[in-house]
Amino acid sequence: MVKLRDLLTKVPRIGQIPAHESLDRQVKGICTNSHACQLGDLFIGMPGTRVDGGQFWESAIETGAIAAIITPQAAAQFPPTPDACIITAEDMVTVCAQVATAFYNYPSQQLNMIGVTGTNGKTTTTHLIEFFLTQAQHPTALLGTLYTRWQGFQQTATHTTPFATELQGQLAEAVAAQNEYCVMEVSSHALAQGRVKGCQFKVGVFTNLTQDHLDFHKDMEDYFSAKSLLFSPEYFTERTIVNLDDPYGKRLIEGLDPDQVWSYSVSDGTADFYTSDLTYEATGVSGTLQTPKGNVRFTSPLVGQFNLSNLLAAVATVLHFGLGLDEVIAKLPEFTGVPGRMERVQISDKQDISVIVDYAHTPDSLENLLKAARPFIQGQMICVFGCGGDRDRTKRPLMGQIAAQLGDVCVVTSDNPRTEDPQRILADILAGIPDSVNPIVIGDRAEAIHQAIQQAKPGDGLLIAGKGHEDYQILGTEKIHFDDREQAKKALLVRLG
Repeated sequence: MVKLRDLLTKVPRIGQIPAHESLDRQVKGICTNSHACQLGDLFIGMPGTRVDGGQFWESAIETGAIAAIITPQAAAQFPPTPDACIITAEDMVTVCAQVATAFYNYPSQQLNMIGVTGTNGKTTTTHLIEFFLTQAQHPTALLGTLYTRWQGFQQTATHTTPFATELQGQLAEAVAAQNEYCVMEVSSHALAQGRVKGCQFKVGVFTNLTQDHLDFHKDMEDYFSAKSLLFSPEYFTERTIVNLDDPYGKRLIEGLDPDQVWSYSVSDGTADFYTSDLTYEATGVSGTLQTPKGNVRFTSPLVGQFNLSNLLAAVATVLHFGLGLDEVIAKLPEFTGVPGRMERVQISDKQDISVIVDYAHTPDSLENLLKAARPFIQGQMICVFGCGGDRDRTKRPLMGQIAAQLGDVCVVTSDNPRTEDPQRILADILAGIPDSVNPIVIGDRAEAIHQAIQQAKPGDGLLIAGKGHEDYQILGTEKIHFDDREQAKKALLVRLG
């Protein structure tokens, strides 16, 4: 804990601090939800798109907050009473991050921070980095889409990257648990909204940029600008690791100090990290890995060219921190993969079809999934997929086109329709499927999976794309339990009798 007066002196963007007895009280916590404030908390009223949270300062203090930081606009609209300790600030996003960072004693400076950003590949790349570091006996915290975890602790994530108050608290807990490293998925939303302000990343990884989140970003340039923030002096300190195969990666490199950049590629032999002499098998891929630290033969249990790209990014990251190339590659065959990423569903040795569940929910990731799976499927490749509601509509016909072109059988179904009409979503997808292709359209996702598995012939491969690790489906505003893997297992049990 720290006195409120001392905490506020560490916040450069704070406004004038009024004289008040609360300044000498101990701050026990930080809250941004007035109803969740506890005795001794400091309330930060964040302005939102619809409501300025600062207007709830009175409720926060009644609940137990010792003081509140709000915008001048909120203070003008809801004037403070003389007995309330109210501080105003203009740039609330920065102030919130500065307060949280100072309150938790600058935790990112006590960790080797690694930030991974990009449209696709963040989760697999961060898991690989975590795996290599922990195998080398370096305690490592992982923050990402699936969960926040480290040795002895795991918590399901609600956001890919938490908001500043929650994030700094998690980093402080990671420090207290004696972790040396923290590897984090950093979303474009988090960068645009300033959630990672106050973090210092020793390594920043850029995987790729493809169409997604255009419901949030106004266009691809805005999306790229948000991702690029991770590599600005505000966040980045030592090494940038960039995918040379991605056109946006090439653009990013042009604006960076070449002495701080390591590039990686699966197709360009001039990259710092590169794979060659590749052999693809049902159990994975093997080849030669070329690096600035030497070359080595490797065998990876991960299939697909995109996973080679993720592997290169992860190897480059841990080599920057001094891990030996030979020891890293020796452990690679033991990597068990990531839940919901090219995850095989197998219930019996008698199973005569392959079933893979994957999170692919963008045109690029769906294309990569289909291309990666093709060499491992003897019969027809059946693709079951949908698109989320209340999200970027323009990617729907593109995904329909890709599934029709690369798959043998296209089964179009629902994903998370949310509050949008499911039939409208299906129609948008179907608009991209050529007239020469006759897709199967089943709005009920469970029924679509069931029918696809029952109709598959021996040797066929079923790809269930879009939800991956998710164990829910959002219908309207209700979140119900739904897991593609569970549905596939049920259908396989029926198939096997």
